[in-house]
Amino acid sequence: MKISELEEAVGGLSKTSKMPCPSWSISARHCKVGSKLAQVAGTICEGCYALKGMYAFQDVQDALERRFACFSADPHGWTLNMAELIIRKKLTFFRWFDSGDLQSLEMLEAIVKVAKLAKRCSFWLPTKEIIIVSQWLKLHGDFPSNLTVRISAYMRDKMPPNREAIGQLPCSTVTDQAAPIGYPCPSKDQGNKCGDCRACWDKDVPVVSYFWH
Repeated sequence: MKISELEEAVGGLSKTSKMPCPSWSISARHCKVGSKLAQVAGTICEGCYALKGMYAFQDVQDALERRFACFSADPHGWTLNMAELIIRKKLTFFRWFDSGDLQSLEMLEAIVKVAKLAKRCSFWLPTKEIIIVSQWLKLHGDFPSNLTVRISAYMRDKMPPNREAIGQLPCSTVTDQAAPIGYPCPSKDQGNKCGDCRACWDKDVPVVSYFWH
């Protein structure tokens, strides 16, 4: 298949202005934990960025839904095509879910398989779906070395809940009134861009702290 055909088969990739690499995302409307948190004051999902701004445009939402549909229709085919696309494009970094989150154990299984196939790429998966991650760990143990699953906090100025139950995976926090908890994301001082920082992809950085915006 041509690269353009692979991109179509996975629903396309997204490219945000902040990220140094492409990502793959679905609508935040599908978030399981996140959609509940969005209704609660003080959570990091309150006023969800992925439901406003550019994300609110109909063509963007259509693209996000197309990606979800491509995975749902053929998870196995999606997995092989996504891995092949990343390999063919010679990507060295990749982010999962600049919008949306894990939907199922099956989706996490597929993402892990992509990482195993595309070994030269470093993957970052931020997620609030602790139950799904816990299920995977109980079945399989550690994630591949090139896949950093980083558990996201629920509440601003707090650590994620139940980290002890998921093997102390690296995590992220969002600070609003409090001082940064862990490594402070430098994007606010460099035009809202990652620049040369890759802390989110680094398993050896236990906590990355983002600033509420």
